[in-house]
Order: sequence, then C-alpha cells, then structure tokens
Amino acid sequence: MSASGVNPGGGFATTRWSQVVQAGGAGGEGRAALEWLCRAYWEPLRRHAARRGWREPEDAVQDFWLRLIERGSLVAADPAKGRFRAWLLACLNHHLADRAAAAAALKRGGGSASVPIGEGEGCVPVAVSDPDPDFDRAWAEAMLARARARLVREHAEPEQARRFQRLERFLDGNGDGAAYARAAAELGVGESAIKVAVHRLREHFRACLRAEVAETLAEPSAAAVDAELADLLASLGGG
Repeated sequence: MSASGVNPGGGFATTRWSQVVQAGGAGGEGRAALEWLCRAYWEPLRRHAARRGWREPEDAVQDFWLRLIERGSLVAADPAKGRFRAWLLACLNHHLADRAAAAAALKRGGGSASVPIGEGEGCVPVAVSDPDPDFDRAWAEAMLARARARLVREHAEPEQARRFQRLERFLDGNGDGAAYARAAAELGVGESAIKVAVHRLREHFRACLRAEVAETLAEPSAAAVDAELADLLASLGGG
C-alpha cells in the first residue's frame, strides 16, 4: 500500500479521514493524516469564510482548525450521518457564528461564553446531505488541483516530465489536428502514438482523481467514490 493509503492493486485501504478517526489525531500517522485534511480542505473553507463576509478568512479558518484539533472533534464525525465535507462545513458555520457573537459582545462591552464546536451533535446539520453549492464547487476545484499535482509528481523522471509537459495541454480538451501534429513533432513520434499517450494520460488522471476523492471518505468503496465523483462533476457544471 502506498503512503497515501491507496492500494495500487485496485482497491482503497485506509484513508486519511479514517486514520484520523481511528487514531484520534494522535501519533505520527494520525498527525500526518490530519495535516493532509487541513491542506485538502483549506481553500474551500477559506473561500466559504470569505463569502460569509470575513475580512481575514485565513485567520478564521486557522482558528477553526486549531479548535477542532484541540478538542479532538474529528473523531466525532460519523459517516452514517452524511458526507465528511458537509459535516466540516456545518462545523465551520458554527465556529463563524460563535466568533461573530463573541465580537458583538465585546463591542457591547460584555463577554461571551465560547460555544464548543464539534461536540456531540452540535456540528451535524439537519440537511447534512445538502451542503452549500459554492463550497461544493470549491471542494471540486481543490480535488481536481490535487489530482493534477499528484499526476505531476508521478511524472517526475526527466523523460516522463518532458513527455508530460508536451501532453498536459490535452487533459483539458482534445485539441485540433495541428496540436497533435505539433506534439508529435516535439516528441519525435507519430500522431497515432500521441493520441494513445493522451488517452493513457487521461486514464492516469482519472485514477489520481479517484485516489484523491477516496482519501476524504471513511469507507471508500467503488460506489462511494463514483457518487462523490458524480457530485464533483455536477458542482463544476452548475457554476
């Protein structure tokens, strides 16, 4: 099994989220998984906080993650109650409301008792399966970016990198005959070989995307990954 928790033989083994839940964020494996989750969801959460009117959304999100970690709240995320990203968004909304209430109380000259986030049922929304569409779009874009970054890492050898740089443009579209002819000339191969290489690169990218999506699922069966990918595509199409 690779360090990412993906079984190269086909199925998905332990994921980053399941590692956090099982380890409670403790120990090297749990901390590494928690760091991965923070990075994977940072931009979608930051964009959501910015849309909610926060002037310094980075600070709000950083404080949010610190409180989740300090309270060990991630172990309370229950996959039976909905998608992890919906649970996480509900927790952030709870946290932002708490911060806003505390700021308002300070302006009035009073104090404010901090409402704990992630405890018990506090962060599970009523409609947990219907998260914010803008957040879903940001999540989808983040997953695509991580999948492409993974693809780049897997083409790090000099010759692989050279081929990848010539073919990466075709990930976003088929291109015309001239584009294929130009790539063939640059790599010194025939156009038919370029088309085969592009097809394989796209298949590799889809595998990377499935791996990235699977990391965010507690039980990443093929059906669950398919469902997340369908949501991902719908989120991008709806924008």
